[in-house]
Amino acid sequence: MAQIKTYFRSHHWRHENFSTEWRYSQCGTFWQNSAPLQQSNSLESFAEALTSLNGFYAVMQQQPGKLLAAVDHIRSIPLFYGQRQGRVFVSDEAEWVRQQVGDELMDDQARQEFQLTGYVTGLDTLFPNVKQLQAGECLMVTEQTGTPKVETQRYYRFLHTEPSEYDETSLRESLDQAAVASVQRLINYANGRQIVVPLSGGYDSRLIVTLLKRLDYRNIFTFTYGVAGNKESQYSKQVAEALGLRWHFVEYSNELWRNAWQSDERWQYQKWGSGWSSIAHVQDWLAVKLMKEQGSIDNDAIFVPGHSGDFVAGSHIPDAAFSGEALNLEDVCHALFKGHYKLAPTTTFDTKEREWIERIKETTGSTKVEHAWQYADTYEKWDWQERQAKFICNSVRVYEFFGYDWWLPLWDKELLYFFENLPLTLRNHEWYKGYVQDKYLSNCREECLVNIGNAADAVTLRRMLVRILGGSIKSNKILMRIYKKFFSPKDFMAREGRYPEKKYITLINKGYSANGINAYFFLTDSLSK
Repeated sequence: MAQIKTYFRSHHWRHENFSTEWRYSQCGTFWQNSAPLQQSNSLESFAEALTSLNGFYAVMQQQPGKLLAAVDHIRSIPLFYGQRQGRVFVSDEAEWVRQQVGDELMDDQARQEFQLTGYVTGLDTLFPNVKQLQAGECLMVTEQTGTPKVETQRYYRFLHTEPSEYDETSLRESLDQAAVASVQRLINYANGRQIVVPLSGGYDSRLIVTLLKRLDYRNIFTFTYGVAGNKESQYSKQVAEALGLRWHFVEYSNELWRNAWQSDERWQYQKWGSGWSSIAHVQDWLAVKLMKEQGSIDNDAIFVPGHSGDFVAGSHIPDAAFSGEALNLEDVCHALFKGHYKLAPTTTFDTKEREWIERIKETTGSTKVEHAWQYADTYEKWDWQERQAKFICNSVRVYEFFGYDWWLPLWDKELLYFFENLPLTLRNHEWYKGYVQDKYLSNCREECLVNIGNAADAVTLRRMLVRILGGSIKSNKILMRIYKKFFSPKDFMAREGRYPEKKYITLINKGYSANGINAYFFLTDSLSK
């Protein structure tokens, strides 16, 4: 295979030579009768085989003159590829591919999009000749008379059907069965190892620990972090105590962040974790670093974050989908632009709103929207393949960086299939929240049987105030005073400790969000390091 080069950065890849001409490589775990994928002769047969897998993985098959590769349904283990001078390079490390194809300068539009959203959409990355496999996508490279040919195919998309009739009681029972099955697979995978849950004030991590408790898994460690006394940690501690779970708090400060941020270790993590395609998750990077240094968790622990139960249950669907008004594809694209291209002021960039709308329209893969459920479906499909896959679920890189394992039970395919068939009227997040709270309360210790609040409810209240008073938080003086008094007395992540103070304040005043500031300094550092 002189024209096709591969590089495996992670030591977690397992390689098997089934013959002198066929090599199989796998990173991660999937369920398919515990057997590896069989040899595929075409992209279509490879894609068909992938549809039956459930788990979190990336795979490659190498044959003479041919390579097949795939990521899972949420791109949990990313793969990158590029071409140069008749050669194709495939790897789990974007930086290696960048070096092979010789890219030195970032693509200007990709850089702007990264600053606005925190990621680069479609198959692109920050560098023009470094591409990425998208969620639920596979690739085939073949050599034809010495010239390699690259083809890709989507074998999975997060799509919904709208049932004409349904029974809500039966659906609730089915949800419980799917949720329990997904956590049972986590338990089977953990096999007694310590399960470490980043326990926030929200419903998703609460569901995970509730079901672990219900299924009598004993080796559970929960933690949260932030400045002392923050609301998230208070909710988190209450949940852990109510379920009788071990709980650990990592206190953040500007000084701790400042010392950690100035280290080469931080930059090496950010550069690798970004895959040159999304902001590397740094929110709990410091917490994991400190817990590892202090020996707070087992060396073979499995981190289990609550990504992304709220999204799968419909929390990101815009209110317009439930309004009864007539909607079309253009409305979806405008909603996606408004909801996702907001980490920095768009007025500071060359690419204008209309150009972003057209790019969004292209990446949705949709041609028309005529019904409310199609509007919701198109919105979620884009969100799934862009924000969820590249930004939210890519956050597991932080656990890998420190040598830990991870699992994402709320992205289990059985649970996904349930929500894919849930009617739009029940995909308003409230239905899911009701289920979680019911199961949580039924598993609480009697002395702690209280209806604990949820930090996410503050977000909901903020949105309600915006709708009532009109405008954004920053443009409405009344809302700004309410927000500062009740919701934002100080940054509970101590983020300001990461950056030069004057520049940080300047970006805040210009309208950059916390993730926008993270993106800004990452892009700046990438030019100087």
